[in-house]
Amino acid sequence: MRRRTRHLVLAVAAAAALAGAVGLQLRHERTALPGPLTALDAAGITEVTVRCRGCDTRRFERVDGRWWMREPYDLPADPAAVDGLLAIAATPVRTWYHEGDLDLSRLGLDPPLIELQLDAHAIRVGTTDAIDSDRYIAVGNTVARARDRFSPRLLAVAETELERHLVPQDGNPLTVSLSVAGTVHAGDAGAWAQAQALHIEKAAEGFQPPASAIEATLVLAGGTPLSYRLLRQGNAYLALRDAPALIYVLDQATLVALLPEGVALPQ
Repeated sequence: MRRRTRHLVLAVAAAAALAGAVGLQLRHERTALPGPLTALDAAGITEVTVRCRGCDTRRFERVDGRWWMREPYDLPADPAAVDGLLAIAATPVRTWYHEGDLDLSRLGLDPPLIELQLDAHAIRVGTTDAIDSDRYIAVGNTVARARDRFSPRLLAVAETELERHLVPQDGNPLTVSLSVAGTVHAGDAGAWAQAQALHIEKAAEGFQPPASAIEATLVLAGGTPLSYRLLRQGNAYLALRDAPALIYVLDQATLVALLPEGVALPQ
């Protein structure tokens, strides 16, 4: 009887120990689950700045619910591009460290390779881990290691983050005139207001369009002038913005819709 009682007591103790171990493991697994890099509310952010070594600073500002790029251009921004930058603040973290436990300069965090600033909150981005290619990120006095799915957004070319309409959506043109071989034609303001580029590129320094390019002059609401030159270059259909110097690459149908009736684009 005593032996049976002793075995029963041992069995109960073992079961309790096992239950405790399972509980500890579950708590460990819960704490090990990826958490977000920050607790910032993206909806409340009004300014986004990206700085990196050897590239132009890009700065965005939210005005009346709409995003504008302020550097290196002062033009409407693609909201999807800015949303992609804001999403970095919620990147799932694999591992956390205290910055005092690491060599920040060796990890590319002091100074940082890239810095993303969301209002007054700085996110410093460093090198990748040699084994699993996780990216080291510093926030305040802590360093995180996270799967790198965000670097392309941080290193994007500024022109790809611009809104692709030829005319700002809050500045529909009042008048459009096009000069074709010295003759001025009225343009379709509605077509210009709707036209979007496939993508936008920076014009090469010193680039001069051919003399045969069609000159388009728009007057926006408020009297703001806007000028483009329309041309075909090989198989590409282009609208060259004068200031700032940008190339809006169009599809053929979009460019044709911008031309006055009966006017063809010079070859």
